[in-house]
Amino acid sequence: MSVSTRYQNGFTLIELIIVIVVLGVLSIVALPRFIDLSSDAKIASLEELAKQAKSTTQMVQYKAIIQGLQTTSSNPGNGQSEFIVNFSFGSVEVDFRSLCPESQGELGNRLDFLDFMSTSFNDQITTRVDNQYTLFGYDVPTSGTPTNQGCYIIYDSFAEPQCTIEVVTADC
Repeated sequence: MSVSTRYQNGFTLIELIIVIVVLGVLSIVALPRFIDLSSDAKIASLEELAKQAKSTTQMVQYKAIIQGLQTTSSNPGNGQSEFIVNFSFGSVEVDFRSLCPESQGELGNRLDFLDFMSTSFNDQITTRVDNQYTLFGYDVPTSGTPTNQGCYIIYDSFAEPQCTIEVVTADC
């Protein structure tokens, strides 16, 4: 007596259901990771801009030191007219405590901090400049003191003892 074996071609319904379930679980886990890439790109670009801002402040500080300026703990008065640093494209006022470029200069050629950044911003980057703060990024508060909400960089030219550059990524 011979037993004949019969081979099946294709998949059973249970195998197909298992494959569909596994693919569904994988898409639920992986899809949000791919969608979130724009947030990662914004954060990465802000971190690079923050590095450039730090280099900018160091360049101005070194130029101030070469020019013979020294920090002081009290406001020298006279509109800080002796705290002007000259560059080939203009002059900038620096803070007497740190020799950091002021966010918005009232003296010299009235250059702002952003005038020293070698980046031209695209339509997505917005800026806000006042006497103390320069804010630039994707979600910049339009008024008031900078907060930890948004997606932007805070340059504080009057922070003591040294100007600060902070990247805010809460809403990126």
